[in-house]
Amino acid sequence: MEEDREILEPYELLCSDLISLSSIDNVLDSSSSSSSSSPSNNGEIERLEAVRRAIMEALGPTGPGLLAITGVPNAAHLRRTLLPLGRDLALLNNDDRKRILTVIAPA
Repeated sequence: MEEDREILEPYELLCSDLISLSSIDNVLDSSSSSSSSSPSNNGEIERLEAVRRAIMEALGPTGPGLLAITGVPNAAHLRRTLLPLGRDLALLNNDDRKRILTVIAPA
């Protein structure tokens, strides 16, 4: 008995686009405050909005729910350094882990 298997393809997102999207509100504020926006700036905003829509579709109910972040600077070094730390963090007791994560990302 052969099942139909669906191959899920992640949406590939450039790291630089992710960084730009995280600060797009600043871009939108600066472009709306200036009386004349440059065409290239408008084009970049439109492109980032299209990327944002594609991300939302990929993560939405009909999308695969997968993103692949590409073009991360120093990815191999970061992977080598951070993956072992993830295991160490997972093995800590809850109180120590909570204390460390609160210091790293305060509420």
